Amino acid sequence: METRAKIFSRIEEIASEKWNSLTPGSAPMLEFEYLYALEKSGSVSAEKGYRPFHLALFNGSEIVAIAPLYQRDRAWVEFGDGGLIEFLSELTGLPFGSGLVGSIPYTPIPGYDFLIDPKGDAARIYSELLDKIDETAMDRGLSTTRLYFIAPESRLHSMLADRGYIRLSSSHPLWFNRGYRSFDDFLGSFKSSRRTKIKREWRSIGAGGIEIGMVPGQNAPTSFYQELYMLYRHTWTRHMGQLVRPFLNESFFMLLGGHFAHRCSFSVSQMSGKRIAMALFYNKAGSLYGRYWGCFHEVPFLHFATCYYYPIAYAIQNGIGMIDPGFGGEHKIIRGFENRYAHHYVKFYDDNQRRIAYAVLDQMRSQLFPK
Repeated sequence: METRAKIFSRIEEIASEKWNSLTPGSAPMLEFEYLYALEKSGSVSAEKGYRPFHLALFNGSEIVAIAPLYQRDRAWVEFGDGGLIEFLSELTGLPFGSGLVGSIPYTPIPGYDFLIDPKGDAARIYSELLDKIDETAMDRGLSTTRLYFIAPESRLHSMLADRGYIRLSSSHPLWFNRGYRSFDDFLGSFKSSRRTKIKREWRSIGAGGIEIGMVPGQNAPTSFYQELYMLYRHTWTRHMGQLVRPFLNESFFMLLGGHFAHRCSFSVSQMSGKRIAMALFYNKAGSLYGRYWGCFHEVPFLHFATCYYYPIAYAIQNGIGMIDPGFGGEHKIIRGFENRYAHHYVKFYDDNQRRIAYAVLDQMRSQLFPK
C-alpha cells in the first residue's frame, strides 16, 4: 500500500460520511458532528489556542486513516499532563507548549485514538501516522507532541514508548454495570453505612416532589440546548469566577442540537412541572458520557441525583454497561464509581528541552515516592 498524507485545517474539508466511516468503535466525541460543533462555533480556534491540524492518510484517493490533531502554542487546559507542560514553559521561558496535540478538546475522557479503516493494516497505519507526526513537528520546529486520554483499547499504548514518548497517568472515575438487576441491587454493593446515606439522599429527592427522567436529544426541544448553555454558564461562573471565560459558547450547544442530537441525552429534574436541573450525556454503544450540568433551583443532593443516581438507575434498566461521569471528584468514588487510570503521552523533540523535562520529572517522582 502506497500512502500519502495531507493536513486539513478545518474538519469540514473532510466529508462527514468518510470521517464517520472510521469511527464505529470510537467514543462519540470523536465523531465528525461533535468536532464540527467545536470548530464551527469558534470554541476551537486559533484564538483559543487550538488550531485544527487533522492528519489524513490516503491510499490513492481514499482516506484510510485520520489522526485528529491540533497545533498549539500553549498548554493551558489540557488536563492530562497535570500542568507539566505549562509549568515547564513558565519555569524556563522555553516554548514547551508549542506542539501538536491529540485530544478531544475540553473533553477529558479516556477516548482519544487515531481513526482507522477497519479493513486496513492497523499496525502499519498507526506507524505511518506517528512517523508523519514526528516529521511534521520537527519540520515546523515544534517542541512537543502530546497525546491525551488515550482510549484503553488503543494500539498507541504499546507503540509510543518505543518512539520516545513518556507516559503520564491520572485517575479517572468510571461506573460499570456489574449485572445489576435494579438500583437497589446496585446499592447492595455498598457497605451498610454508605448504602444508608445514598438511600437517604435519593429518597429526599422524591420526598421533595422532584421527578427525574431521561430525554433523548432527538426528542428534546431547542430550548433544552439553550437552557443547557445557560446552566453551563452558571455552573462555570460559580466554580471558575468571572475572570476566566467559558471554553464553550452558545453556538456550540445549538450546533449539538442541530447535528449531534442523536448522541445526546438529557437527565432532566422537574418540580411542579418546571425544569429545575439538567445534565447532558453523550451515548454510544452501551455507554454514557456525562458532560455538563446545572440547576435553576438549589436543592440538597440534586446534583448527585441528576448526574449519578438517576443515570445509574437508567443504565441498569436499559442494559447500559458503562458511565463516564467526567474528570475528577472524590464524591463520585464514594457513590459507586471506580477509579481507573487514564494515560497520556508526551514526546520532546529538542534535546535541551528533553533533558530539562526529564530532570523535572525525576525530581517530582523523588518527592512523590521518596526512598
